[in-house]
Amino acid sequence: MRYSIIALLLILSAPLSARTLVASVEPVAMVLRDLYGDSAQVETLLAPNQSPHNPMLSPRQMLTLRRADLVVWLGAEAEPAVADLMARREGPSVALLSLAGVTRRQGGHDHGDEDHGADDHDHGHDHMARLDPHLWLDPANMAALARGLAERDPDGLPEGQPAAFLAGLERATEAARARLAPQAGRAWLSFHNPWGYFQHRLGLREPVTVSEQLGAGPGSRRFVALADQVKTQQVHCAIAEPEAQREMLARLCPDCRRVDLDPLGRDHPGSGYGAWLDGVVAAGFQRCLAP
Repeated sequence: MRYSIIALLLILSAPLSARTLVASVEPVAMVLRDLYGDSAQVETLLAPNQSPHNPMLSPRQMLTLRRADLVVWLGAEAEPAVADLMARREGPSVALLSLAGVTRRQGGHDHGDEDHGADDHDHGHDHMARLDPHLWLDPANMAALARGLAERDPDGLPEGQPAAFLAGLERATEAARARLAPQAGRAWLSFHNPWGYFQHRLGLREPVTVSEQLGAGPGSRRFVALADQVKTQQVHCAIAEPEAQREMLARLCPDCRRVDLDPLGRDHPGSGYGAWLDGVVAAGFQRCLAP
């Protein structure tokens, strides 16, 4: 009898299990960690070795998505591969694109002024502008997410949130802007440029972009035109995302300083968003653009 009472007391005194929150991509998970702290267990749907452009989700990932107490994702237009699974989910979810104040950018459209010959076509181009899905690279969008979660999940956020997150995000954004201000006008090279939201929010100039599509390199005429741009604009910086064709970047700009940056933060799992934005992304651009 005594042991039964002790066991009951242990059960009653044990902390309630934290809710499980699932974010579709790592930077959104960073925001959730900042907001919820120890009050929730945050998981990222995509594994570090998975590309968000065409993910093949495992049965375990599908189960994780189905069992989560809350799923935070970008929305069907940005993540069509996740949309079908979300349509079959019964639990609560928050889509970034459904929230007020979210900045949307168009990206990935065809180069209408390019003269592609038979060997110069950049395969895979769409002829209609579409949404740039890298919404998390605009800190203002992550602020909109925090405010949206305060409305959609008011009882789930710890005391003091989202005010503490928003204040920290503002400090990180200003630190990143100050870090990059001296190099804001410098030219840079990108393979398919997933950085549009970041560059516009932080005041960087448009890069020389090799291809609008992953896996599609330039034909001979476009290569010559790109090499001329690199020379004319005095490009000395190449930002390489994991999917970039590094040999192609080296051929276009052999004297470029190359900095590897993952726009999805897959190489910094467990980080907070503000620290990643300033200490990793902005710091990487600063190293690359430095004289």
